[in-house]
Amino acid sequence: MVQRLANTLAFERRCIRSSFVALVRRTLPVRLHYRALPARRIDALDASGYLRDATPLHLLIAFFALTLLGFPPGSSHARPPAPGISEISGTIRGGEARVRFTLQNAFTPEMVEALKSGIEISFKTTVEVERVYRRWFDRPMGQVRYTRSVRYDALARVYRLHRDDGDELLTDVLSALDRMTRFEVVVPVTGGVERGKPYRARVRARLDKVGLSEPLRSIFFFSSLWDVETDWARGDLHAP
Repeated sequence: MVQRLANTLAFERRCIRSSFVALVRRTLPVRLHYRALPARRIDALDASGYLRDATPLHLLIAFFALTLLGFPPGSSHARPPAPGISEISGTIRGGEARVRFTLQNAFTPEMVEALKSGIEISFKTTVEVERVYRRWFDRPMGQVRYTRSVRYDALARVYRLHRDDGDELLTDVLSALDRMTRFEVVVPVTGGVERGKPYRARVRARLDKVGLSEPLRSIFFFSSLWDVETDWARGDLHAP
């Protein structure tokens, strides 16, 4: 009787042990595979340790957001050239300065396609004029903030260019891009202007997102392709 009871207990222990092992062997690879797939994608992106420790739900949200923005995980996109201000020149006389400059690399291919589809694109530029001294602080003389926007009118099939000094209708996208990137701004100045003395203009431009609808504003905010803002650029002004 004792021997039979001992054999029964030993058999039950073997069954419990084998069931436990079978359960582990049946579920563990599935769990590892479920977590290993996002991990491999994160490793391919050279992610930080913070992302490697994230839960599967966090990983799925991150991958979904990247997909919406047009950047599938693991893909490589070359960044467009940085926007900038160039060809700053002009004259200063009397009570005003006329400053000419060009906005370079401001329109990415995605922005051009958005413009063709009817989305209004607007830039705000800041122009400052100052008197330059060699051994003293430069003296500010005037500043203006200038807004220029363009939108395609599908009914009239023209591009409507809006400036602070008036509107203009353009028939093709190349003309619209040229008008949006070449400027001549009048800056009222204070103080006397001396002939032959050094004067300088400082210019900066940025993309204005205020006029966009809320969904587009959110998408553009998270996309680096729409982060258009230049550094300050400087150019000499002639005082005849």
